[in-house]
Amino acid sequence: MCIRDSAYTDVLLRKQLSGGGDPQDVERLRRIGESAGRMLRFTRDLITYARPSRETHVAVSLHAVVDQALAFCEHVLDEAHARVDRSFAQDAALVRGMPEQLAQVFVNLVTNACHAMPPEDGVLWVRTRVNDADRTVEVSVEDNGAGIAPEHMSHVFTPFFTTKGDGKGTGLGLSIVKNILDNHGADIRTEPRSGGGTRFVIMFPRVDG
Repeated sequence: MCIRDSAYTDVLLRKQLSGGGDPQDVERLRRIGESAGRMLRFTRDLITYARPSRETHVAVSLHAVVDQALAFCEHVLDEAHARVDRSFAQDAALVRGMPEQLAQVFVNLVTNACHAMPPEDGVLWVRTRVNDADRTVEVSVEDNGAGIAPEHMSHVFTPFFTTKGDGKGTGLGLSIVKNILDNHGADIRTEPRSGGGTRFVIMFPRVDG
């Protein structure tokens, strides 16, 4: 229903704009479209959170997954005027997992970071490190955004918890991240970034290539 409503609203809005429609009608259609979009995003997030994946675990290159996620988020990064600074380990960062779900993890983290960034000079840092001693692969995603208040740090992965304004977040993005990583035997933590912003660190069990 949300998809159909959103599509109908887009068509009507385009007709109004091309035909020099009443400004009040145009504004009403914009608001209807925004509401339909919010419902659609919430429905998709809820399904992602609740529905088990049918993917199977395979050997996955985290570098390829991160690159794919950044490509998916290109429009979000452009809207935030954000620059991406990536630094990948020279060794193959191979883990065992479900590629589509892992891409969703980084799409959510990147999107979340973009929403918190300053309007003109946002920076996203993505780093990988292979730890031979404990057989892990570490991925960090950092931003120079507003950061997370200390009293909210322990709640960021709680379903439906959000500090965004009404209609700007479902409160499921980071819960989905945590749920997927739990199913991959990976750990995630969040911490303030030195200089301002937020840092997410993920530790995956490493597999041999």
